[in-house]
Amino acid sequence: MNKKLWLGVAASCAMSLTAGAWAADAATADEVAAKVKEAAAAVKASADVTLTEFDKKDGKWAWKDTYVFALDCTNGVMKAHPAATVKGMKLTDLKDKATEKEFGSALCEAAKKTNGGWVEYMWTKPGAEGHHRKVAYVLGAGNYQVAAGVYDDKLTAKELDAKIAK
Repeated sequence: MNKKLWLGVAASCAMSLTAGAWAADAATADEVAAKVKEAAAAVKASADVTLTEFDKKDGKWAWKDTYVFALDCTNGVMKAHPAATVKGMKLTDLKDKATEKEFGSALCEAAKKTNGGWVEYMWTKPGAEGHHRKVAYVLGAGNYQVAAGVYDDKLTAKELDAKIAK
């Protein structure tokens, strides 16, 4: 009996460590906001070089379960994105994967705010199947708009916007 108890405790500890590792692989809203601000500064300093870096799936701007991407709201296109199928898309063709509602214009509107803004939509998640709820932070960066998102079922754009307004 004692042996079974120890095996149960060991299995429980192993599972909790594994769950912690999974959680560590998920970007947080604070990390996303900080990375977008860093990316926006880099785009302002050297747009051509930085935008090319956003296209790399394993570069500096892709981390954990998310990545930075750039929009050109003036011309209505996705300027930089690690997925080749998304780069160059018309922003009006960006559609929520569950509702088919266009959200490209919402990203552009949020970027116009002084401190940027958050937009919610369903999207594909790197390394996972299906569609996942994503809340993206977008900020103006010179002639472009820079964004990244957190995959989360609970956070809302409204509560995150209130947080950055403080």
